[in-house]
Amino acid sequence: MQSDPSLQDPLLALRRAIAAGSLPTPTTSSDPSDQNATDNLAKATHLFFRNPSPQTIPLNAPTRFFSTASDSAVDLRSIFFAWQKKDVAIPDYIASAQELNESLRQKERKEGEQEEQVQNLVFVERLDLITWLEGASDESEYIKPLEGAAAAAASAVDQAQASANIASGAAGGVSAVPSGAPGATAPSGGAQQGKTAKVVDPRLQEIYNGERKMGDRNSVLRGIKPTVS
Repeated sequence: MQSDPSLQDPLLALRRAIAAGSLPTPTTSSDPSDQNATDNLAKATHLFFRNPSPQTIPLNAPTRFFSTASDSAVDLRSIFFAWQKKDVAIPDYIASAQELNESLRQKERKEGEQEEQVQNLVFVERLDLITWLEGASDESEYIKPLEGAAAAAASAVDQAQASANIASGAAGGVSAVPSGAPGATAPSGGAQQGKTAKVVDPRLQEIYNGERKMGDRNSVLRGIKPTVS
């Protein structure tokens, strides 16, 4: 079971953990246990996942989430950090990222080892990621689909996990089929050209609405340049 590539996919592993109500634990070891757990994301090297089978995934592992702003794949540390900060306003998120990056710069590294840093996700990318991770959407324009057998296996595993979560009362009836997987249901009629509707957590929506209002207010304070008729 551990050889199934879909089980080792960082994004799917985190999404399943969130759906099961069992978040992964940052750890300083690759051992599949929480004996070396730490709350310091700069010191941590791996995330320990308990379900569906114990495993660790390196925090510097690239994911299928591709940031168009940085034109690069986003690593697991940045993804997990964005989830941890999902309920904070954008200025606080950016400040926390800068603080974490400073700690990562001061971290001792082996000879030839590259400096690690957490990547700031822009507003739309962060919103899209959080919506997908919490299961409010099965599609993401920033997540590259799994290929071939891995996609089919991921669909089967996620459907089984979702059924188990519903039966245990851990989750509602939200589909957990990954973006791009064969099991994903396409919308009918004219809706096929659109994207899957996103249902955002009310707390997140309140934060994002506040950010938009702040931007609108700044625009008013700067003034609107008159147009020449």
